[in-house]
Amino acid sequence: MLELNDIRFRRGELEIGPVSMELSPGEILSICGKNGSGKTSTLTAISGYIPLIGGSIIVDGDNLRKLKPSFVARKISYVQQEIPDPMGFTVRDVMEISGFTRMGGDEEIVDALKLCGVEKFIDRDFSTLSGGEKRMVSIAGGIYQNADYIMMDEPTSFLDLDKISTLIKILNSLKEKRKGVLLVMHDINLANRISDSILLFREGKVVAFGDKEDVLTIHNLEMAYNAKFAKYSSPEGIRFYPVEMEDFTDFPEEAREGPQHS
Repeated sequence: MLELNDIRFRRGELEIGPVSMELSPGEILSICGKNGSGKTSTLTAISGYIPLIGGSIIVDGDNLRKLKPSFVARKISYVQQEIPDPMGFTVRDVMEISGFTRMGGDEEIVDALKLCGVEKFIDRDFSTLSGGEKRMVSIAGGIYQNADYIMMDEPTSFLDLDKISTLIKILNSLKEKRKGVLLVMHDINLANRISDSILLFREGKVVAFGDKEDVLTIHNLEMAYNAKFAKYSSPEGIRFYPVEMEDFTDFPEEAREGPQHS
């Protein structure tokens, strides 16, 4: 299990936290909220690139900050939103770097690329790929790393609708393999469709965390997004949409203090 226990950290002028959550093997957890609310920063803090000013991160019983980087890489992989563009690197090179801690060979690399539908690019210069193709190669690299928990920041960025469908199949396959999947998502309806649990942010504070049915309520969404919401039933389940902007200045004190199970 990946556990955040009341972690606090700073990103610029914003202090984020305390944040507590649990991600179990075979579970998909999505972090949602407005831009600048602390979603990506939380993934970055888990990765160790932002120092904590309080709390702890525990992975399968071990304090993540006390583990060697090579062991952390076996536990957690991170597919970032901003895609690095190394000059002169082929897709194969990018994949090998992603899996630097494992002894996999070409067969495993091709399998990960094939899962993401980009195996034909294996010998292409990575910099010549489109944004969507780079995104799928990056996801394939995160899968090839073969960590127990995989984090993806806005994995649908740059993706066409058919690739989003492919991504959903990939996430379900990771879940079947008992991987814990932690996503940052803009699309609350897609998050609702694919996730088991949701962590909802507003301005660095947790509005709610828990099962998606408990977290994705009209009240919680209005608090997180500073907008009036409504919902309707569709063949894919309940869908939410904003209907009117409003300034919610009276943000409950309890939501500032920590996770709330709605």
